[in-house]
Amino acid sequence: MYTGIVIVPKATLYENPTKETVSDELLSGWLVTVVQELGRFLKIVTDYGYSGWLERPTICKISPKSLKRWREAPTAALLCRKATDLLKTPKVQAPILSTLFMGSRVMLCGNALDGWQKIRTADGCCGYVPAISLLSSTCQEPGSFDSQHNDEWNIRSCILNYAMSFLGTQYRWGGKTAMGLDCSGLTFMSYYMCGIVIYRDAIIKEGFPVHEIPFSSIKPADLLYFPGHVALYLGNGKYIHCTGNLSSFGCVINSLRPEDNDYRADLAESLVAVGSVF
Repeated sequence: MYTGIVIVPKATLYENPTKETVSDELLSGWLVTVVQELGRFLKIVTDYGYSGWLERPTICKISPKSLKRWREAPTAALLCRKATDLLKTPKVQAPILSTLFMGSRVMLCGNALDGWQKIRTADGCCGYVPAISLLSSTCQEPGSFDSQHNDEWNIRSCILNYAMSFLGTQYRWGGKTAMGLDCSGLTFMSYYMCGIVIYRDAIIKEGFPVHEIPFSSIKPADLLYFPGHVALYLGNGKYIHCTGNLSSFGCVINSLRPEDNDYRADLAESLVAVGSVF
């Protein structure tokens, strides 16, 4: 057993080493625990408790010293745009070294200069990105979020801003990026980018900060749970979700109110729980 770090822009997590079923996506700079090796595949557990199989070239082993620096250094940061090109030099005309996705973890190299920030990615590649594409690395361990010591409405607004940034994105089973995402990929990433780690599936799971609340107490950014599906409540009966339903197929807004044109009766009539971290 050892700790590894994702070194590609996007690594596909499979349910088994036959690659028949996709389970999740992991992003550059994310940490995993390798628990089993099988040929070209590695069985891993993520920081947020998800397990599955990755192809060996997508991660590399990380030393304890590097692990501490990657997790705790003040120079650790997250990319906050849906996609960010890593450029060879600090100018828009520069060659593209790679393209990374929202939520990828990187290390800052020095201070920003003239709007550009030099960074180092998990695979050791150095290049430049617009400084506005970065956030300080604020994500917490599952269960560590303390709603009593955070600005609730700023966080709710932050969560919904990230969710809305995915509007129009296609549905992709297991996806977490602007190339495609699924229902819990949308909710996970919207919370993750605001420093909160929720469970990656469409259930309320013990050990994570989401707890069930009455529907009468629902507020914007709370979670709506349906059988096998999850959405983010926007307010006034509206919610944003990423759906594989072929009538809309992607990240869209629908309504719980029958009088609205975007009402989805199949979902509104099957709501099983409402969850909140507050």
